[in-house]
Amino acid sequence: MRPTLTCVEGVGMHRHSARLMRFAGGALAAAAVTPFLGGVALAGSAKPAPPSGDDRAGVTSYSGNVTTCAQIGMSDATQIGGGTGDYVADGWNIASDGKDLTVKAVADGQQIDALVVKGGDGYNIYDASFFASNELPVGDIHAPLVGNPPTNVPTISHWFACTGPAEVNPPPVTVDPSASISPSCDQAVVTLDAGSGDAEFVISPAGNETDQDISVSAGGEQLVNVTWDSTKSTVTVYDKNSENQLATATRDNEGCAPQQPVTDPAVSFANSCKSGISVTLTNMKVDNTTTDPVTFTIVTPSGATKHVTVRADQIVRLSYKVKEDTTGTVTVSAPGLTATTHSYAKNCTSVLGEKVVRTPKTPKPAVQGEKAQLPFTGMPTALAALLGAVMLAVGGALNVLGRKRQDGVSAS
Repeated sequence: MRPTLTCVEGVGMHRHSARLMRFAGGALAAAAVTPFLGGVALAGSAKPAPPSGDDRAGVTSYSGNVTTCAQIGMSDATQIGGGTGDYVADGWNIASDGKDLTVKAVADGQQIDALVVKGGDGYNIYDASFFASNELPVGDIHAPLVGNPPTNVPTISHWFACTGPAEVNPPPVTVDPSASISPSCDQAVVTLDAGSGDAEFVISPAGNETDQDISVSAGGEQLVNVTWDSTKSTVTVYDKNSENQLATATRDNEGCAPQQPVTDPAVSFANSCKSGISVTLTNMKVDNTTTDPVTFTIVTPSGATKHVTVRADQIVRLSYKVKEDTTGTVTVSAPGLTATTHSYAKNCTSVLGEKVVRTPKTPKPAVQGEKAQLPFTGMPTALAALLGAVMLAVGGALNVLGRKRQDGVSAS
């Protein structure tokens, strides 16, 4: 079993610097040193160092990124500069136009052991031999070329210089192997940077998976995808030669757990002479936490079964006719909803008219002591009878007289 090791920085090497001609420094001004984070490499099986774009001696290009002198094997050096702009302080004068640096002056008794310029996908290192062989001011100091094909000088992402007392022998510039891991729920993407020499890496997944031994050429970079799950959730990278642990990562098992579907089925009913039974199906919440559709099962008044799917935060309305003088029944069920039955007894016959029978009033009995009168005349009954008899007698006499006259006319 591989022992647990802590990650250590680049090997601290004794500095051996080349002598550099000294120049009087300009005006002194403090310059802020800004730390930079390493970039995330793009996918690919292997990534060679980009072209430096500078064929002068003492210039070497690398892929990836470094931000400290310790990362290039100069942990005891004094680091100056940083950011993208000028550095003018304590006798140093290094100017920047955003793409190129110009070293105009070096502090008394000091020299530049290495100057790192990062831009695009890599960085150039200008070592002590470069400055020993070029008189100041020396310019056109830049990052590796970019483009397709790479012919352009990129904008400086950041730069820094590793400095120290002027010495005769320059130190070797080395970049230690490094690794980083980008985790996701399905896999861990391991980025391996060889540094300045050929490197051997060991990727050790947790569980029963076997270790992977991977070789990367000097200045190169390689990506390795390692699948993992909740049972195999840790990946660790070692430098095979030193057995130093370079990186480790653990899968977020809780955050990567599959999310349970969220539904909120509900049903309501209403009755109507015209539409029968109305059914309203809903799958929604006030706080919009419903995320999945739900399928309702409906048994209609005819006994047929129907399936209706309602999406998240949606409402569906249905209606079923019911015959007059019958009872219709609808049953609705769904996952997470208890089966609910609703019945409607339809009795919607309308009465258009009603026959009214008037009961005749009983005549009011005559009051004793009063004379009877004919209705609506006010005339006593006896008098009316007498007048009727007279009229009948007169009518009869006239009738007889008329006949005799008619007979006399006929005789003549």
